[in-house]
Amino acid sequence: MKKALIVVLVATASPAALAWGPLGHRIVAETAALLVEDDLPATWGPLISRHRFELGVYAFLPDASFRHLDGAEGNIEAETHYLNLDTPPGETARRGSVDRRAAQFLELARAQLKDLHAPKGGYQRGATATGDTRRVFLALYDLGVMAHYSGDASMPYHATSDFNGYAQGEGGIHFYFESDCVNALEPGLAKDVLAASRKNRIRWLRAWNVTASRPAELVTSVLKDSLDAVAKVAALDKRHAVTKLQPPGSPLNAERKPAVSGCISMRDVIVDRLARGAVLTAALWESVLPKDVDFSTALDLQFSDMELDPAYVAPQ
Repeated sequence: MKKALIVVLVATASPAALAWGPLGHRIVAETAALLVEDDLPATWGPLISRHRFELGVYAFLPDASFRHLDGAEGNIEAETHYLNLDTPPGETARRGSVDRRAAQFLELARAQLKDLHAPKGGYQRGATATGDTRRVFLALYDLGVMAHYSGDASMPYHATSDFNGYAQGEGGIHFYFESDCVNALEPGLAKDVLAASRKNRIRWLRAWNVTASRPAELVTSVLKDSLDAVAKVAALDKRHAVTKLQPPGSPLNAERKPAVSGCISMRDVIVDRLARGAVLTAALWESVLPKDVDFSTALDLQFSDMELDPAYVAPQ
């Protein structure tokens, strides 16, 4: 566990995040937990909400830990964080599989919870919990990790093969948008993401036109939104942040203003994308939370520890 904590801290300090940065993933997961509390206030909602910090940490583990595994596992993991919807037909190499990866961890959570009846306890260690309470502890881990991949689906540059803007001479836009801008705009961003999620979730879920019973397809619907947003982000970047473009196709990054000034124009689209990730995540979570669980002996259940050094689950 000590080794895993070090990995998390080092990765959090690194500017070279390859998905939403740690703050972005935390906002998606914590917002989703609050949406579940809105929907299920008498059952799962309070428990999920109480553990929203833990869910936010789990949501960053695929970047902080899984990507840095030695050998083939690290290489395999990298391709589970995106799905290039603009890849030409027949060119499947490195297209990505974030839709299937989200569905995989959702099914792991479902398996943990399917026989759940009556968890017990107040403040306790998940590592030593037994029975139904242990199942809840392990399911929270699976749900949190899943939130990473559903969060990735809402990030525009995880849906395009031009993942960092190099084809447009706009190199570096991926990390600037998802990490530098989020860091510069938070605190304050999370509050607006929650408000946008609550305001728009019904409309978005209807527009995606896929139920959470088909998780991979629902994730792909959100990725289509993300791909549509690429042009808008690129235009805002060029107009308000970039001070020097590179030639199209150059491997060099464009020069940009500091995020504190260059990202202001992107705030609305960042709020929108993070909110969509939270709405997607909450819908997927709720699809596997059993409805007939007796919480009468677990009204104050709170785990004092976290699952931070689990065995790696390879993509299917």
